[in-house]
Amino acid sequence: MTKFYVEFGIDAAGRIPEGVFDALADALYDLEAGDQAIEDTDLGASLADGHATVTMTVDAGDQAQAGTKALATVRAAIHAIGGATPGWETDRGIMRVAPADASDRLFTSA
Repeated sequence: MTKFYVEFGIDAAGRIPEGVFDALADALYDLEAGDQAIEDTDLGASLADGHATVTMTVDAGDQAQAGTKALATVRAAIHAIGGATPGWETDRGIMRVAPADASDRLFTSA
């Protein structure tokens, strides 16, 4: 298994209420606490713009497995707070996955 850094950006249909943001953060941290394959979870957002970014380190066999694990974790957190996610990963999500020891290359200009 290898550790991968995963960044997943999602856009809500509108403004994100602060209470929803806090509940989502708590749900993500709860999922991390119960899963040894996930660590260093963080959530940032522009509440007014309706954009949130979730980052985490995922222990997985390859980048595809890491991305799938991160996607499932974020989706589970959204469901845990009563949110719905039909089609959200295809029309509103952007994901970046890199080996954790090379994640700085995700942000280097070409």
